[in-house]
Amino acid sequence: MSALHQDLFPSSVEKISISETEQSKNSFLSALFLNNTVFIQDKKLYFVVKKEQKIYHAVPMRAMFNKVILLTNFPLLVLFISAFLLPFYLNIKNKRKNYILIKGINNKLASLHHIFEIPTLEKSNHDTFSKLNTSLDLILDKANKFQHESSINIFQDKLTGLSDRHAYLQHLSEQLEKAEKLNTKKSLLFIDLDGFKQVNDSFGHSFGDEILIQVAERLKTTVRNQSLSSLDSVTLLEKNLSRLGGDEFSIFIEDVADPAKAVEVAQHIIQEIERDFVLGNKVIKIGASIGIAVYPDSAVNAHALLQMADVAMYRAKTDGRGIFRIYSPEMGNKMRRHHYLLEEMRLALANQNFKLSFQPIVNVQDCSILYFESLIRWNHPVEGEITPSEFIPIAEDSNLILPLGDWIIHEACRQMAAWFNAGMKKVKISVNISGVQLKHRELHPWVMDILDKTGLPSHALLLEITESCFIEATSDTIEQLDLLRKEGVQIAIDDFGTGFSSLSTLADLPVDIIKIDKLFIDQANEKTKYNKILESISELGKKLNLKLVAEGVEEAEQFELVRKLGIQCVQGYLVSRPETSRNVGTKVLKNNLNHVAMTGTNVWLPQKLNTTVNNVVIK
Repeated sequence: MSALHQDLFPSSVEKISISETEQSKNSFLSALFLNNTVFIQDKKLYFVVKKEQKIYHAVPMRAMFNKVILLTNFPLLVLFISAFLLPFYLNIKNKRKNYILIKGINNKLASLHHIFEIPTLEKSNHDTFSKLNTSLDLILDKANKFQHESSINIFQDKLTGLSDRHAYLQHLSEQLEKAEKLNTKKSLLFIDLDGFKQVNDSFGHSFGDEILIQVAERLKTTVRNQSLSSLDSVTLLEKNLSRLGGDEFSIFIEDVADPAKAVEVAQHIIQEIERDFVLGNKVIKIGASIGIAVYPDSAVNAHALLQMADVAMYRAKTDGRGIFRIYSPEMGNKMRRHHYLLEEMRLALANQNFKLSFQPIVNVQDCSILYFESLIRWNHPVEGEITPSEFIPIAEDSNLILPLGDWIIHEACRQMAAWFNAGMKKVKISVNISGVQLKHRELHPWVMDILDKTGLPSHALLLEITESCFIEATSDTIEQLDLLRKEGVQIAIDDFGTGFSSLSTLADLPVDIIKIDKLFIDQANEKTKYNKILESISELGKKLNLKLVAEGVEEAEQFELVRKLGIQCVQGYLVSRPETSRNVGTKVLKNNLNHVAMTGTNVWLPQKLNTTVNNVVIK
């Protein structure tokens, strides 16, 4: 302010006696005007621009500000004002920005409220941030619940509410890692329901689902009562119990200090599953077969432990069902054999290394050939002859029986078509059909297509189906068989007497021939009851107009017994072992072609048997 002088205020300078003035002591003005005097005269504030002895040349402060501050130093004034206004402006701008931001956040929160179905907050006296905080708390709570439900959905079996296979295996892996560090033993039970498939097929899947739900509840109760429970902290699922899929369940026992603990649990489960299942007005009975594997004796990782328990379970099934078995290395060898033969069968099928043999079934009165049963044979390049009793069950378990069965029926029909054209017009070829084929093949179009391709008349084909498969057959399968019978194809029940079918069921089945199981033939001459059963079956066949075949006839006494009982046909080693197609052609066609041409068949004389054919004694 030292630059101020009187030339700047030509009309505003006043001359005032120094003695009449009162110096200002205002600290702010003193600091602002360091080199100029400020005084008060008549309550007016003056600013001295020149001093002469006893006279002040002074300008009123108002005039000075008008001239100097507002005009001469305008930028300084602007800067001075800005120092006060800028924070205010910025504050307003920030509030506006925050308002827009909060409004956007509120809109997003409203969307989240809608998505999570959270009621909108009512208007209240709470400030915006309090309401925002409350809203976020509600959404966070909902998100936590959603996360919990999502975790359950990922790891939970939807039907039973148990842990699924993936979550169970993950839990097993964690437990086995701990067991390795602590050098402790663990056990695993593999549970498979007996008779569940029949329930599903008979009453429908919804009925079967309800059975599975009740089984799961019984197993959960067992886990709790046996102190085996371990709940997941997030999902609250039982980690030591799982539904692996279908009718398979598993229980993991973390503490097996007592080796008998797993056995005790298995026995308890079998008893629980065998209790009646009540659904509406129906009472259902099923059972359970259980395999037990022990860590580290049976396996050292989760997948292998589960597999070994599965192997033990299959042994329980094989040994009678409704029991448990503990895994042993011998079972592992059987499983390795199973997988080995399965791969070898695939190669054999691709390379056409299977062959068919043909065993004649003859009339007991004149030994005329009624039909040949086609039997598959496998001569392995390394192991030699492998019996059907060993490889057929493996083929059925793996569904390899489907392509193998296609080859069997096609090859059998092709061979029979050749014999038929050569004169055997009254002989049939029989082909065994498995339960797997009944389930996966639409019988009527499948068989008729093969007959059409091979040129074999439909009346020259006989399909053999075991009694147990008939029991499990669906109404659609029965309908398909009935259609085939109308085409001329005959149907036989194989292994009759071992499947516990009711007589009423037998009366309704589309069947032409009953093949009596070898068990009754073996026992009939030794045990009276079996003899009487054979008599009853013979009478049953006559009343139902069904042809009877006695299987497994190996002795002359059995042949004579069968003939006396009125059973029309026999099959077995006494008559003939299975023969190659070449041997059949030589024996039936080449040696007696004229007889075949006249009768459409030929005789196949039993070995080591004195019998009469056309009034001639054969020795």
